Amino acid sequence: MFTPPPSPGRPPSDLKDGITVPDAAVAVSGSATHPMSPETLKRRIGRRTRWTVILVPVVLVLITLSTRYLTHPAAFDMFSEPASSLNWESLSEHASDWTVHKRHPPMEARDSTLASGASQASSASLTAASLTGASGTSSTAAPASSELPISEQTVPTVPATPPTLPTPFPQPFDSSLSQNFSSLSCFNFFSNMTNTAAFRSCRPFSLLLQASEAFLEAQEDLDSLNSIVWGTCNTTIDDADCSANMAWFASNLQTSCATDISQKNSMAMSTLIALNAFDLMRSAGCLVDPTTDTYCYLDAVRNSNPSDTYFFSLPLGIGMPSNTIASCSACTKSLMGLYYSALTNSSESSELTSLQQVYPSAAKIAVADCGTAYATLTTTTSSALPLRTVRGLFLGTLLLIITLLIP
Repeated sequence: MFTPPPSPGRPPSDLKDGITVPDAAVAVSGSATHPMSPETLKRRIGRRTRWTVILVPVVLVLITLSTRYLTHPAAFDMFSEPASSLNWESLSEHASDWTVHKRHPPMEARDSTLASGASQASSASLTAASLTGASGTSSTAAPASSELPISEQTVPTVPATPPTLPTPFPQPFDSSLSQNFSSLSCFNFFSNMTNTAAFRSCRPFSLLLQASEAFLEAQEDLDSLNSIVWGTCNTTIDDADCSANMAWFASNLQTSCATDISQKNSMAMSTLIALNAFDLMRSAGCLVDPTTDTYCYLDAVRNSNPSDTYFFSLPLGIGMPSNTIASCSACTKSLMGLYYSALTNSSESSELTSLQQVYPSAAKIAVADCGTAYATLTTTTSSALPLRTVRGLFLGTLLLIITLLIP
């Protein structure tokens, strides 16, 4: 019977791979395989964690810097192009190019470069379009006057020949008569007046200045405004007939709008003032600066100093702000002289009560800023002494008597 050989068992302690090893070395080696204590394990994990926290960001920074600043094969550029621009030809061309490529500029720089190129291309196309007309010829069209700010427009001279007037010609109350009236008779009067040829053909400057949207809009274009002012000075109906027409309307307004006037309806009252000031304001609107041969009203609109336009509104009873600084122009002097003459004319002054109220303060401003030659401070419209003067004389006399009587 076959008997298997005995198990080889554990090799002698003094042999290892055929080499005699001392027992002490075996003991040390065996002891190294023993598990570490928990405290030692925690310290080792802690050290590894600290090094991980430090090294991982450093590695990420190095990777970022390498991809941003180091060169790379030009073939990689295919991945940075938009998908719409890729095709088989471009892919094969990029794939075969393994030369070293310089780093790309930052995205902000590329975006600014693209924007600059687009801007230059756009400017070039606009320049070509502006210089070349439909026929291919060069042209340099100047901007229209209305496209320029009013301060940059040139004041045109008074037309030497009849200009082309706007059609329809601007009229007062062109927006609507929606303001409430106290009486139906007053509303009917305004509706009839604004639609009659006797009123519309006279083109009253006083009412255009006060209640016309079209006239207000025309002040953005001095060429258009020049034609309109010329039209108010040169009507198809002569001056005398227009004066009679406006006087008739003023008289009938006081009858038809008696209730509205008694209740201080603003439209009724301001229209009555403008109708009464028709002659004076027509003369004011037609004033011409002899040194420039331009309408004074256009000079006032063009001037950045609003005081010049304030002077034109005085006959409407609109006073000047106390902080106004007069421009001391020749037109201001002519206007104040025109107003003073009307106030001292007995046939006109009775219809200009609103001007009488605001003229003194305006004259003081003109004299203070421009000198006594620009306006007359006093008028002869009334011979009665002011109440404050009478009181002052009475108190002065009383004090004099008391002083004499006291020893």
